[in-house]
Amino acid sequence: MKNAILTLDTETADLTGNVYDIGWIIHTRSGEVLAEYNSLVIENFTNPEIMMGAFYAKKLFSHYAPMLERQEIAMAAWSVIVERLRSDIAEFNVKTIAAYNIGFDMRAIANTHKALGNQDKVLQGKVKVLDIWQYACEAKLNTDKYRNTCKALGWVSPAGNVKTGAEFAYRFCIGDHGFIEDHTALSDCVIEVEILRQCFKTKKKIPYGKFNQAPWRIVQRKPVEGDANIHGSVTA
Repeated sequence: MKNAILTLDTETADLTGNVYDIGWIIHTRSGEVLAEYNSLVIENFTNPEIMMGAFYAKKLFSHYAPMLERQEIAMAAWSVIVERLRSDIAEFNVKTIAAYNIGFDMRAIANTHKALGNQDKVLQGKVKVLDIWQYACEAKLNTDKYRNTCKALGWVSPAGNVKTGAEFAYRFCIGDHGFIEDHTALSDCVIEVEILRQCFKTKKKIPYGKFNQAPWRIVQRKPVEGDANIHGSVTA
């Protein structure tokens, strides 16, 4: 497969790492799914000290327990997950890795990898990095139609900024203004693949390698003072 894309998502116990749920979908620009994978990280998911402090700890009972019972998800060691990621990238000739706010996911993966005793990098070959959040803000959300929709429906932060998270971008892209994001890794990948598909359809320039730049600022009508134009680095 030429130019396959791997869109991934992680759920973490904190803002720095401790990934406990990871998933990815390998797909084409048109959204055709070639492969998918999802697993709980056994070292972290079975560690009560880590999981009870997780932001979405309640999902242990509302989401993951039923998923495990229905055998919709399994647990695997981090080393097994990393090997599967590497082999999927090789097998499908993945040229681009994407995620919504990819800087966060790549840091979380790298920090988890290191915390679990590994010194090498997760990604061992060269791939393009694409932040779907950046792309969506540049290609889909920076319009009066989106801003007016946000204001009409209350998708506005206490500071008065229109919201640009994946849940709101997906609502706008598919026209389902009541959609609620699951915040489980594979289900979040599904909505991110659709957002990315619609971004590709715009034919606008693809912002490869552009992440950690607070893209929400692009969508606000007036420039935000003190904006930093900083490129992050992939360390996973």
